[in-house]
This record gives sequence, C-alpha cells and structure tokens, in this order.
Amino acid sequence: MTKDQRIANIVADLEGWEIKSDDNGSYLEVKLGEFLLEMDLSDIPNIETLTKEELATIIFDKYLDNK
Repeated sequence: MTKDQRIANIVADLEGWEIKSDDNGSYLEVKLGEFLLEMDLSDIPNIETLTKEELATIIFDKYLDNK
C-alpha cells in the first residue's frame, strides 16, 4: 500500500478532533475510527486551518511511517 493510500484510509477513518486540556496542559484529541489519539499541539503547525488531509498526513508521518 502506498503512502497516499494509507493517508486516504486515515482520512476515511477520521471522525473529528478537538483541543482538550488537563493538568499537563493542552493537547489535540483525535477520534480515529474506534480509537482516540492524543497529540501534542506542537505537532500541529496550523491548528486554526487544519484539514482532514493535513491531519492524516501528520498522523502518518509521526506514527506510521517506518523509515
């Protein structure tokens, strides 16, 4: 499976995201199919204009790309 295909699969599973806070600070909570992924906001350079495709690419590059 190519990188583009894997990113397209992530986009298809991506249900939404929101900024959350706890005692350790703020983070991005991503609903991805049946999973919740917590991401550091510093990993997201453009949170105000973030698209599903951009977030899927960030998730792939950070968590799934096995270089």
